Amino acid sequence: MPLAFSTLGCPGASLTQVIDIAREAGATGLELRAAEGEFIYPGMDGAACSEVATELAGAGLEVLALASYVRVCAPPGEAADGAAVDGGAADDAQAGHPADDPVLAELLAAVELAAGLSAGNARQGAQVRVFPGAGLEPCGVGEEPSVAMAAADRRAARRLNAAAAHARKLGVEILLETHDSHPRAADVARILALIDAAAPVKVIWDLMHPWRHDETPEQSAALLAESLAYAQYKDGVRTPGTHDVVLTLPGEGELPLLRMNALAAELAAAQGIADPWVSLEWERAWHPQLPPVSQALAALKAVLA
Repeated sequence: MPLAFSTLGCPGASLTQVIDIAREAGATGLELRAAEGEFIYPGMDGAACSEVATELAGAGLEVLALASYVRVCAPPGEAADGAAVDGGAADDAQAGHPADDPVLAELLAAVELAAGLSAGNARQGAQVRVFPGAGLEPCGVGEEPSVAMAAADRRAARRLNAAAAHARKLGVEILLETHDSHPRAADVARILALIDAAAPVKVIWDLMHPWRHDETPEQSAALLAESLAYAQYKDGVRTPGTHDVVLTLPGEGELPLLRMNALAAELAAAQGIADPWVSLEWERAWHPQLPPVSQALAALKAVLA
């Protein structure tokens, strides 16, 4: 079981500290969170990327993905942090060129950063995580998307298609996570249906979000059969009558992690991957009361042993 974790679980940690955490846990992969105040951040130059990549390779750690905060469904002129940006002529009909669309410009920059960090240091090639981030409430189960949601789907597809050639040239896959406005596999499937078949776009199955929005693991797996990159693991207890979840250590919540793991493994096997990544996304950056990521890694290993 190749074990990975997101540096979201150890906010502010140095590269050396992250390497030590990985070594103690037996993890061999990392999702590198790109954010201000972290050792990976938007706008890193090539020399800094190369230094990090070299140090990770020397420690025997692979870059599973660059965890960017690009929101491919966001309205034109809106940056990843939600701040308004002068988007020039960009609108729903015109977004498709980085000079007109700051979101597309961010996406292309994230692709380049992922390529630099993963150069020669990723068995599956470079990958960059993006969010949907439409800023809309998700559709209900079985509901048709609203006019606004359908427009958000089209924006995402247009940006992903526009970035495809550059990503392919650099050997990067763009990974759309089941998250926020598009929490279920059924939601991201709408976007995938609008993307060119040759575009290097796959999906991260964040196991919690489809589950808490009433999509069964079997439904998620069926919809992701052709597009799964890997699964992100976490656990929690759902508040009755809501989609809210209180996070717990793996094994202490309600997610059927063993069942989900088996489904993810089946999808990977169908793609010829015999031993897929198991990646922990521990949200300590947003929930500092949570135990250290080392405890969550130990708990996840115990659940899946």
